[in-house]
Amino acid sequence: MPIKKYTTFEEASKDLWVLNPDSDYYKKLKNNFAFWSKLVDQRQKSGIQKYRSYKELLSSRDKVY
Repeated sequence: MPIKKYTTFEEASKDLWVLNPDSDYYKKLKNNFAFWSKLVDQRQKSGIQKYRSYKELLSSRDKVY
């Protein structure tokens, strides 16, 4: 995806909203989500984690990262 440079705020706001999306827009959106999902670390557990001690927290971080 190329980097776009804008000179005014109005130019940037026009690219922010897509009022009439077409099939090409949805294909690009699907590809972006597929790319982003590869960047997310799937090994992390979701939700709140409970640890018995601070040492246990540090050891779990070492395993994930």
